[in-house]
Amino acid sequence: MLMKRNGLALLLGLCLSASALAATDNDRPPVADKMVAFSGEQGIKVSTLRFGERAANEALVMVDGIDHDWQRKIQKMHVEKTSRDTRYSTQVNGKPYVVLIVNGNYGELYLPGETRELRVGYDASLSEQTPPQHFLTDYLEQAAKL
Repeated sequence: MLMKRNGLALLLGLCLSASALAATDNDRPPVADKMVAFSGEQGIKVSTLRFGERAANEALVMVDGIDHDWQRKIQKMHVEKTSRDTRYSTQVNGKPYVVLIVNGNYGELYLPGETRELRVGYDASLSEQTPPQHFLTDYLEQAAKL
């Protein structure tokens, strides 16, 4: 009798865990199938990933390889595509702030508090290093800690 009750409890626990995992997977926002990453001066790396539906014009952006408050912090940014370039922006001190301007395979990174832009170029190898779903998980876990 005790084994039967323990078995039922285990089965119930597994069912609840499976349904919680399924709900979590369904709650995940859609992202692009491919990361787009850039590398540049002084070992800087910038990783971007479309976040949400394409029409939402949002992306997750992470800067790595620099001594800055934004080091490895994944941020959701607004994306504006123009005929000349693509601009990634966020809010800094309550005001819009353009962080990354990409023109073709090259771009300029502007970090708050820095005196000049950092030049970056598309990096195919870096783009392949992190699976998009892992990047999304890192962002969601980071957001849950805030």
